[in-house]
Amino acid sequence: MLNQKFTFKAKLEKPRILFLLVGLVFMHLMIHANQTVVNKSDFFLSITTIVFSLAFFISHLPWTRRFEFFFTKESYSRTHKASKNFELKISELQTKQLYNELVRYDLVQQDRTSFLDFKNVFTQDWDSHSSKIYFKMDGPSCREFFYHLVQTFPNNSLTLINFFDRSKLIVRPDGTRYKYNTIKNAPTRSSQSKKHFELKQIFNKIN
Repeated sequence: MLNQKFTFKAKLEKPRILFLLVGLVFMHLMIHANQTVVNKSDFFLSITTIVFSLAFFISHLPWTRRFEFFFTKESYSRTHKASKNFELKISELQTKQLYNELVRYDLVQQDRTSFLDFKNVFTQDWDSHSSKIYFKMDGPSCREFFYHLVQTFPNNSLTLINFFDRSKLIVRPDGTRYKYNTIKNAPTRSSQSKKHFELKQIFNKIN
């Protein structure tokens, strides 16, 4: 935990702190009630157990990926711009690091996606080149890649529908486009993708 990068994002961290405080307060109250009340009826024990369990759930909820997606998806839609460019603020070194790590973990088809192709897709106007990125990831993994990309490089005009549908630049190994609805609904089917560990390792290494 101490080795991971951390930036305070008010839209996410403020509700996270609120949920955590509410959960901890009610758990403390239920423990205090059990310690101070002498004659405990079955009804009293049931109520305190239920309230404590709900409070524990509320305390745990802010640390789930679904919670993060819920409070960050709004920022994805607000960053949409009319320009046909992702406007990703990423340095040459960071682009190279990201590309090399994806190649290392075999998440991009290297023989069809050169570094120049990779760079063009992220930094140039969509219609100014013929480059494409051939991912070797399923829908949930692509959704998680997009999430990490937006979190690591917040200065951009990235939206999920532009990235995987409108730009026509992100494709499967066979050249076909990903289905937007499949990727959009990926987080509701599983909390972690098949490439969760690899993607986490990749973005942790980006300077």
